[in-house]
Amino acid sequence: MIFNPELIYYACIARSSTILAQHQSDKEANMEALAAQCVAQAPPNHSLFSHTVNNRTYTLLMDPPFVFFAIFDHSLLKSQTLPFLHRIKSSFRQTLPSNHHFAPLSFQPQFPSIFNDALHSHSQTRSHLPLNPPPPGLTKKKRPSDAPATLDVSDDVVSLSPLKPQPLDRHKAKHVWKKHVWILLLLDLFVCAVLFIIWLWKKQQLLWQAGSVPSDLRHIKYYEMQRQGT
Repeated sequence: MIFNPELIYYACIARSSTILAQHQSDKEANMEALAAQCVAQAPPNHSLFSHTVNNRTYTLLMDPPFVFFAIFDHSLLKSQTLPFLHRIKSSFRQTLPSNHHFAPLSFQPQFPSIFNDALHSHSQTRSHLPLNPPPPGLTKKKRPSDAPATLDVSDDVVSLSPLKPQPLDRHKAKHVWKKHVWILLLLDLFVCAVLFIIWLWKKQQLLWQAGSVPSDLRHIKYYEMQRQGT
């Protein structure tokens, strides 16, 4: 389907909970309060959040400390809504002033050009798409291993794609674990050896004392016999 601007009910740029610029459809007015609530509840540690309810799709694109939020008609596809928000983010970063003074609706004068530029860029992108795109099974979208997890909520179904541990980290952890085990075994062996040496030394002392007693008794008996003989 053709991207229709009338299917964009609301769009805004926010920093934390402060809305810097916004666009409202003529058919959907007074949506700033709802947008402020959605932006304030943006989930942390995620780059994308999308939720569809009551024939509307609420999408947040997080680029800390900024949040790019829009309310679309549910008939629009993600391949249409996400590039639109990414283009707004790119245009906003390019027009970011050097003083970085953020106040409510401080970017409102620049936002119409950013909004129109995003629509124009999206239309150009769709016009350059091939007429016969390859089947979905032949294409695979790869996400970098260091990219943040993406939370996608559609029709109250949540799917979270966590980061997968790297094989190198697992091998390193296994090596460290083996090293600690060997250190503990060596310490146990050393303690056992010390205790065994102490036990041998004590036993030797006992044997020496036991052997010296009969010798003393023989000397005493010999002296006693000599004294009686005299």
